[in-house]
Amino acid sequence: MNRFLSLLFFLSISVQSQTELNYPEVVYGKENIKASWVSHPDVKGGEDIAVLFRNTFNIIDSKADFIINISADNHYFLYVNGEFVTHGPQLSDIKHYKYETLNVKDYLNPGKNIVAVKVINFGKRRFLGMQSIFTSVMVNGVTENAKIINTTGFNDTWVSTIDKSYKANEVVWRGDGEKAIVGGFYANNPTDIVDMNHYPTHWETLNFDDSGWKKVAFFENASSMGGSIAYLLEPRNLPLLSWDKEQIASIVRSSKPLATEFPVLGTLTLAPNTKTTFLLDQQYVTNGFPELLFSKGKSAIITIKYAENLFGPNNEKGDRNDIANKNLLGYYDEIISNGRDAQKFIPNWMRTFRFIEFEIETKDQELILEKFVNHRSRTTIPSIAQFESDDKMYNDIFDICKRTIDICTQDYFLSDAYYETMQYVGDSKIQGLIWEALSGNAEHTKNAIRQFDHSRDSDGNILGAYPLRSTFIYPTYSLVWVDMIADQYNSSGDKEFIHTYKDGIINTLAGFEKNMNDLNLVNKTPYRYFVDWYTGPNNGSGTATKNDGLNSAVVSLHYVHALQNASGLFKAIGDEHTSVKYKNRAQEIIKSVYELCYDTDRNLFAERPDKTIYDQHTNIMAILTDAIPQNEQRALLNKILNEKDLLQATYYYRFYLFEAIKKVGAPELFDVAQKPWEQMINDHMSTTLERFESIEKPTRSEVHPWSASPAYFYFNYLAGIRSVQNDFEEVQIAPAFGKLNEIAGLLPTSKGTIEFKLKRNKNNLSAEITIPKRMKGHLIWQGTERELKEGKNTYIIKNTL
Repeated sequence: MNRFLSLLFFLSISVQSQTELNYPEVVYGKENIKASWVSHPDVKGGEDIAVLFRNTFNIIDSKADFIINISADNHYFLYVNGEFVTHGPQLSDIKHYKYETLNVKDYLNPGKNIVAVKVINFGKRRFLGMQSIFTSVMVNGVTENAKIINTTGFNDTWVSTIDKSYKANEVVWRGDGEKAIVGGFYANNPTDIVDMNHYPTHWETLNFDDSGWKKVAFFENASSMGGSIAYLLEPRNLPLLSWDKEQIASIVRSSKPLATEFPVLGTLTLAPNTKTTFLLDQQYVTNGFPELLFSKGKSAIITIKYAENLFGPNNEKGDRNDIANKNLLGYYDEIISNGRDAQKFIPNWMRTFRFIEFEIETKDQELILEKFVNHRSRTTIPSIAQFESDDKMYNDIFDICKRTIDICTQDYFLSDAYYETMQYVGDSKIQGLIWEALSGNAEHTKNAIRQFDHSRDSDGNILGAYPLRSTFIYPTYSLVWVDMIADQYNSSGDKEFIHTYKDGIINTLAGFEKNMNDLNLVNKTPYRYFVDWYTGPNNGSGTATKNDGLNSAVVSLHYVHALQNASGLFKAIGDEHTSVKYKNRAQEIIKSVYELCYDTDRNLFAERPDKTIYDQHTNIMAILTDAIPQNEQRALLNKILNEKDLLQATYYYRFYLFEAIKKVGAPELFDVAQKPWEQMINDHMSTTLERFESIEKPTRSEVHPWSASPAYFYFNYLAGIRSVQNDFEEVQIAPAFGKLNEIAGLLPTSKGTIEFKLKRNKNNLSAEITIPKRMKGHLIWQGTERELKEGKNTYIIKNTL
């Protein structure tokens, strides 16, 4: 029990020196923006392209604040006097396009200075979450001294060039040709092909000769009364991403003996006219922007491949630590050397990897690899929660859940870090709760709820993922959006938050009501209901069978769940009429589901009235919605976990299974429900899988936050720590333990960090609990209650039950 409590507390993420000035409160609003969007005069439209921008200027007082706003389409990297500052903008949509606000005075010198910006458009295959109009940049001076670098396109001093070294490398995942990845659907950005022979080395530094560059061209005004011809700007509402140096591990396999431990120790020299392949194993999955420094090697081709795992002969994965007879199949960057010293490559978009493989073909000159490091990217809100128990399996599961959430909390909630990197509603409901437990911060969750609200169509549908340049609609995810608002209110007690979204809730539920038929069950829709990833011959790609969800009991009960949550929200703000309306409608549907789908012979709910399909999902949701009397719910829960012929809830839907266990009060069943995670640990995974393995549908993503829910329930249920008033002004700690006997940890909240050590011996509890200022609460154990005051609380509760 001393895995971490004996160690000094430290943050796992170091915050870079540059900060977003409009977080957490807006100080420099869009009304101060006078600059315009500009581009290179030869840019045609949405082609994949990299454009480099420079502005050389003089200042007298380098100690004075030099505050700027900056944004770009699609993505930018900002340098001042050759030093990297940050990249952006924060992901959003055209109507809510983000800009960063920075004070760059610490990068400036008296006299001449250079601000340089690289802007990437990833082209037609850009990330599906990335909305775009035109390759352009906007830099606006906020302080008077910074107005000298305003982009206008008419009389400014910005110059630009097209980086002819770059082209987008499409990641092939469909069609008849050779695939770049295993597992299908890829919605992330293309990778990079860079020919260093055409790269303007040191372009971001002061002494670079840009006399041959062209003056920038005006694209559009950055703002106007009542709107904009291009982007509707608003300030970034989350902190900047990290740019922390992370060492990459040494070579574990190579095609020939290598006399070095590159990249940990020493350089690696490769002889002329050779082909060399070597594999790096980071031992855990991470993400960021790997940086390669290299020299010489004229015309050498360097291919860098990235993957979460290796694959066996039949694309099986198995033990992730076992690399024998396995290959790396994944996306890659390709670099052609120009033969000079001190060449540098950093990819234009984040890479996710545990394994990296280099394939290098040299020509007539030796190639020297000098350094290879990762610049880790994720939110700089600290994730400081810690958990330890007397069961190593639980500790290991917590670790992989936490790493998954940390990696996938960026400017938004990533559904997975490798294949899609989109923010999905169903995923975000779970990730938001876990992230708040790990960080004590709800800003990412609020950002997701707001962005989903922006996605609603005229029929009330929330897009399944957002921001988005496509149209993914899963009507069940519209319901989950309502559930997310209820989650946020239940933890915060913020009634204004309900008022912000009450009209949206009404619109969304009214839209879903159109899907209901005369049986009070759901009809087919033009879209796809998504419940979970099912397996078996009747797999409906998100529903239990291929009937498009017609008369689905579980989908109908998801509607009930949202109606019940909405009823509670409207009751909280005093709208009794709407509250009762939703409550009554929920009861009507419950009555129909019970009468049409409950099997009195099996004492189970069927998935449809024809009673041909039975799954865990319908019965889990029946418990959560009280579609079955409370005194029968424990028996139903036992059946859910013991009836072997039920279609199984995968990692995603087991969040709801854990909720049902908590609702019924059956901690002894928690370990049974968690069993699938044990295989991940046995396979030495460092992050969590997307779904169960099957021959028909092998898993893709190995960094999938919707599968990280045990970490949330370790705190919320097994340790029993919950806010009962105004976002942890008052806390209740009612440990359930499950199979555990000792639990300890740190739980951050908006009011400070709770430290706890809980130990049970038969029916007795010993507890050491330290709660911060501005917090009070109660410790509850088997009907006995003790007061918790700020500071350290020590109790031994003996119970004779």
